[in-house]
Amino acid sequence: MSAPVEAQLRHTRRLGAGYVPRARSGASKARRRLAAGLARQWPLALGLAVLVAIGGSALLRKPTSFDGYVFWSGVGACLGAALGVLREMTRRTITSPSALSGHRNFALLGAAPELNAANLRELPPEHRTPAGCLAFMPATPFATAFRDLQGGLSGDRLAIFSCCSGDDGAGLAAMCAAASAAQQGRRTLLVDGDPRSRSCTRAMGIEPDQGAAQAVLAPDKWREFVVEEPETALTFLPATPGRLATLFDAPGWPALLDHLHAEFELVVVACPPVANSKMSDAIIGQKPGQVILVATWDQTAIAALKHASRALRGGGARVGVFVVEVPEGYRFGRLRPS
Repeated sequence: MSAPVEAQLRHTRRLGAGYVPRARSGASKARRRLAAGLARQWPLALGLAVLVAIGGSALLRKPTSFDGYVFWSGVGACLGAALGVLREMTRRTITSPSALSGHRNFALLGAAPELNAANLRELPPEHRTPAGCLAFMPATPFATAFRDLQGGLSGDRLAIFSCCSGDDGAGLAAMCAAASAAQQGRRTLLVDGDPRSRSCTRAMGIEPDQGAAQAVLAPDKWREFVVEEPETALTFLPATPGRLATLFDAPGWPALLDHLHAEFELVVVACPPVANSKMSDAIIGQKPGQVILVATWDQTAIAALKHASRALRGGGARVGVFVVEVPEGYRFGRLRPS
């Protein structure tokens, strides 16, 4: 298997895995939530067990038998389990449409189901990627989710994808949204505007010598730096390592964007996370048609999403939320944009 394909497969999980048409039972969903909670909280229980075992022995100030260590370890494990349950109960993440419905600042644009190897088995090994699913399995719920997203981007010339943290899948969501728009006949260009993480570029499994960083230095020659994604034929301006936090900081970006708008109907930009006011101000300054905040199912905190949305909306940006990695069996994955 080639290196680009291996790189794409490593990133497949970010937009999630497979879809089963039959909805899971409530008990099955509960088991899945329980397993996820245990996976998150077991380090806490183990750490408390060790600390309490050591602390209890030190408190007695005398040699402690093996049974004593077992006793104090059990006490620590119980305390850790109780604290873990409390932390799980107080976690406020996106686990259902109702988790967002009470927040007026959130315009829910849709959601993409998980993608896993089991659902990509119908594809040849070299095409078992998110892009391959879009290109060769257009009837799947995953591909349908990004086609539906186009309803929220209709009429826009510039769409910016961002997130609240560095691992929420904004890069791959931008790539899939741009590829879907191109498949529907819109002249679309994807720009990897995050020179530090380069999530879109890595997802495509390429390591270009030149790209967006060089294009902003020579806007008139931008065509020399674009590449084409082989599976979806998407036109792409990749990111190369650089000192800029974002392309928006480059003096040549406005001129480059003017050239791109003259050539393409839609420019999709994958941006760094909206982690501070500087990044939100940079996004607002682009006057985008739509800012899409990408959130990960049961990982992105609603408070962080709320903060990012408030910062962007405060500057007049139109903000929508798109959720990725929705587990199979949840109807959340079938939402349509309003």
